[in-house]
Amino acid sequence: MELPKIGTIEAYAMIVDINSFTPMVSKSSQSDLIAQFVRDALSGGVDMVQKHGGSVVSFMGDAFLAILDNPDSVYMSCTGIAKDLDRQCEYVSNHQEDYPDDWHYAKGGPSLKISIEYGWIDISTIYSEVLGEQRLLISPAINYASRISSGGEGNRCLVGPEAFNKHGMNQWINSGPYSIIGKNNEGEYHYWELDLGDVWREGRIDSGDETYWG
Repeated sequence: MELPKIGTIEAYAMIVDINSFTPMVSKSSQSDLIAQFVRDALSGGVDMVQKHGGSVVSFMGDAFLAILDNPDSVYMSCTGIAKDLDRQCEYVSNHQEDYPDDWHYAKGGPSLKISIEYGWIDISTIYSEVLGEQRLLISPAINYASRISSGGEGNRCLVGPEAFNKHGMNQWINSGPYSIIGKNNEGEYHYWELDLGDVWREGRIDSGDETYWG
């Protein structure tokens, strides 16, 4: 998807975020290569978004922000991200059977949440010596996607009301609506959960091991 350097567009904002990142980091050590783990967990999602015509516009530690222009691209990206995560969880789970200390901060593999909303997005640019010129995106849709990402638990794909009711995301099986209270008395945020069926799952986690639901 082509984005202007300066201007306003209408599009889908998608945030892909690793669950329970703070406790993962707190349990890691200097030798655990957690930055590489995060890279691997997010890289598949980046590839899927770009494969289906979207643009990944920023990284936020354990998450990335993508912009897409049609509901089919959004749905296919979500399905691709879920399938890629499934492969990662299978690999990590199998590996941890023989090497349980590897990636000990993420038993069974990573867990992801995807949040989506549609709306206007204002675009400008910002510069730093390390990053060079970068696009700066400001939007109520991005804020809304960020807020609803804390709803639900486990692997999940959450869709805001504009994307669901007016911009095509209701053509696939969803559950909801659900609501979550915003920060600082912002009121309620409403969302639907996109049903991806058995496409994705949690990694194999033994009884008593910690799970990552947040």
